[in-house]
Parts: sequence; structure tokens; C-alpha cells
Amino acid sequence: MTFATLKTGIDGLDGILGGGIRYPDDAAAFVCIAGGPGTGKTLLALEMIVRAWLDAEPGSTFLYYSVEHSPESIHKKVASDFDWFRSGSAVVAMPREVPGKLELRASPAAGASRLVLTQARPASMQQKSARGTTVDIEWILAEIENQRLANPVRMVVIDNVGLLLTDLEYFEKRAALLETRRRLLEHGIHGVFVMEEAHPRDLRLPSAEEFSTDLMLHLSFHEEAADFKARAIEISKARHQYYYRGIHHFSIAGRGITRDVYLGARNERGPGIHIYPSVAAQLSMARDQAQFTVPPRGDAPIDLGHPDLNLAFLNDTGPSLRSSTMLLAEPGTRATFLALRFLAAGLRRGERVLFVSTREDRDAIRRICQREPVLRSVCLDANGKFAPDFRVVYLHPEFIAPGKFTWDLVRLCQGGHGGGAAGPVTRMAFDNIYRLQDRFPLISEQRFLIAAMLDMLRYEGITPFLVDMIPPGASRGRADFDPSPYLVGFDNVLHVHFGPDEGGARPHFRVLKSVGNDYRQDPLPIEWRRS
Repeated sequence: MTFATLKTGIDGLDGILGGGIRYPDDAAAFVCIAGGPGTGKTLLALEMIVRAWLDAEPGSTFLYYSVEHSPESIHKKVASDFDWFRSGSAVVAMPREVPGKLELRASPAAGASRLVLTQARPASMQQKSARGTTVDIEWILAEIENQRLANPVRMVVIDNVGLLLTDLEYFEKRAALLETRRRLLEHGIHGVFVMEEAHPRDLRLPSAEEFSTDLMLHLSFHEEAADFKARAIEISKARHQYYYRGIHHFSIAGRGITRDVYLGARNERGPGIHIYPSVAAQLSMARDQAQFTVPPRGDAPIDLGHPDLNLAFLNDTGPSLRSSTMLLAEPGTRATFLALRFLAAGLRRGERVLFVSTREDRDAIRRICQREPVLRSVCLDANGKFAPDFRVVYLHPEFIAPGKFTWDLVRLCQGGHGGGAAGPVTRMAFDNIYRLQDRFPLISEQRFLIAAMLDMLRYEGITPFLVDMIPPGASRGRADFDPSPYLVGFDNVLHVHFGPDEGGARPHFRVLKSVGNDYRQDPLPIEWRRS
């Protein structure tokens, strides 16, 4: 048996499916979307069929049936709220021929692909005096046969299929649904059933698992911190393929979404549904895509941006490309300045760099760059704006899931999310990671998130430089400071502090760890502005 893959085009969904919906190439894909009220089931099914329709060969037909929504409301919602998911296609509504049905064409030319929206009206929902045609499962199957005589039917979506079966007994319902699935697959038509979630012991409707579905998607709300309910999606079953298990979060973005303001709830890559794989799934995806070939670190030492830091390493050794560095900074030390100098060293070599900050906004960073000549010459252009190869992102407090945090951050490193010169960055500085859960309350496992992020950045070829705040006096053996998590997780660990000296305290630093390098182990003084 050989297989084909149906790509949904939905951000993140194809990722957790390992590339798309896999199905036998002599049949079709059959999907069941289940969940409670308001979870986004209808929109997910609608986006799947609209994207498939707009990407289809001329002459193809797509059929969408809804009990609750009129064709006009569906048309207006996708056009006004989601702008046809920025496909760029010209969509034309054809003249109405019968009530409750609307035909859309992707272009006015003859032979264009068609999307037919139909409002189903089952007999049990009709008043005795109601006018119009009763549309039930049998009617839908008959229309599919008729449509096939004119044009190939590629996909059929039945939204809230349970309402079409309210006048049948349990086993009759099950038989009707299984027959519908059989007929669709027999003709090579992709099918999508949308179902309202029912209790497992509720025998009024067969459970989604009983349809012998190829793919089962479950949508829900998850209660999170501060009484916040996050949208979640889980693949309950995927018959023909490997997929990434677990609960993944998602969001729904409207037409007016701003693409590149900050890493947060309003930073999306377009209208529609965006699925963010869990951090564990993203780590597995990165390793799978690299076929478990870990990119090697470089052999030659890189410029850390400050001569005093470079001089701490002996015998022509030092941190190299793709090695991770943690700067532990006590209060009052100029950790932000050192992080910016690390990036400035990359800019001088013609690299693209990214600065991510949780404590200083873009204007504050620009002012630091203006004040310091060692930064101004490379970080700013002639007009005082950030140089094209210098990206600066300030992280506002947000209720976003850990998966979205890492998903957006990795894509920023890949060069996505907005204007500026295209292309990936090679250096990233993160200032700072201290108690990320204070700004991002949904992040509960910060240690794992940071460890996973470092791994993913290495697969992307990024050299990261992270800053964390530590209590004053940590250099003098404070009992409440434990450096072991940093020593385990990073290639290089530096500690910046104020040390006692003649005439008052002076800034010092020491190297706590550096894998494969020779370095001075005693504290060394550092002069901030030394060039």
C-alpha cells in the first residue's frame, strides 16, 4: 500500500501531523473534528476546505454543509474576518438559484474551482408549514452523486453532523454515518465531520471514535493560571501516520492582525487558526527534521564583544559558534550593555543578529546604542534607527502558552515575522530570563523551556547569549544561590559582580564553566567601555 499526503496549509497543524494528513492513495482522508461549544471546530473545518479549494485544480468542486449557519453568514465571515486567509484569490459569488445554497468560484473564468455552501434543514427541525427542501444525510449523499456527474468532488465537510440525525435511533445513526464515510472514500473524496462533544455514556449519538476515522482532532479549553482558559487541540488518533502526541495550544486571528509588533498574543503570521506545538513536540520535530544529526560547534573562538571577556580565555581558546553562553548578572552590573556588545561583534562580521529583551523596550535599547560609541557605529544607521541586520524585540507581559513562546522565538531567528532584510540570524541575545513566568504566567516549566530552546537554536545554527539576574553577594557564597542548573545546561557560564577593591567596589567577572576551553579561574576586573 502506498500513501499520499493532504496538506492543510494551517500554521502548525501540518507540523504536528508530520507533514499533513496521510491516507492510502487509492482512497481519501477522513477527518473527525470534535469538541465542546465555542472551541473553534467550525472555523477549523471551514479553513481546511477553503484552503484546499483555493489551492485546487480548475474544475474541482468542494461541498460544505452546515445546519446552524447560513451560506451568506459563512461567506461574509471568511471574506470580512479572515480575508480568505490572505490567499490573494479573487472570489466571486454566483447568482442564487435556490434558497439555502450559495456557489463561490475562485475566479470568474470558466472551469474555475467551486465551493458550494449549503444550509442543511433536517426534517426534525422543520415546522409543518416550513417551505424549502429537507436536507438530511440521504439528501447529501444524493447531491454528492449528482455533483460528481458534472465535476470531480474533492472534499465534503458536514458541520455538526449530529443535528442531521436527531430523528434516528442510535444504531441507525451509526449506520448512516458509516455509510457516508464509505461512500466518500469509495469515490476518493476527502471527508470532514464536525461533531459536538458528547459524554462517553451518552447513547444519543455515536462517539467520534466509532466512525473508523483516519484522523481524530479534539478541541477544548484548558483552565490555566489566573483563571485563563487557553485553546487546546489534541490528535486523539491518526491511523496511517506518525504524529506528535500531547496537548498543543492554538489561537484564532482575525483579518486585522498585526504581524510584527512583539512576541505575544497579537503577533501572528496571518488570519485564521495558528497551532503551536508543545515545547516537547517542537524539540522532537527539530530533531526529526535534522535526522538526529546535531550541528557541531565551531573550533575557532568567537569575539564575545568585550576585550576583557576575551582575555579571560587562554591558549587561543574560547566560546565558539553555536555554543551557548549564560551571563549571571548581579544588580547594578551592565549586563544589557555586555549583551549588546556581543551582538555588535557579530554585526561587524556582517552577521544578522537578534536582541530579545524582557526589561528594556526598543526605545531604551536605541538610547543605549546612541550613547555608547562602540555600539552606535554598528547598531544604528545614519538616521539613528536600528541597522537592517539588527533586530530588536521587546517582550510585553502576555498570556501565551510555552509552545507559542518558543515557536515565535525560533521563527524570529529564522528571519520570519515581519519586515526588514530577509534571512536567518546567527547570533541571539536574550536579556533576561529571570522568572519568565512573571511576564508569561502560562510558562510553568521554565527550566525545561530554556533547555529545549537552547537545543532548538543549535539546530538552527544560532549562537545564543542569555542573561539571568542573580542575588547580590552570590560571588561570596550566598547559601540561597545554586549555580548548578546553569552549569548543567550551558556550554559557557560567566558571572558578573562587584568585588571589593581599593577605593570602593569595582565590577569583576569570572568564568564558572567553559567546555573544552582554558580560562582564568580567579575573578578579573572589567572596564565597561574598554574598546
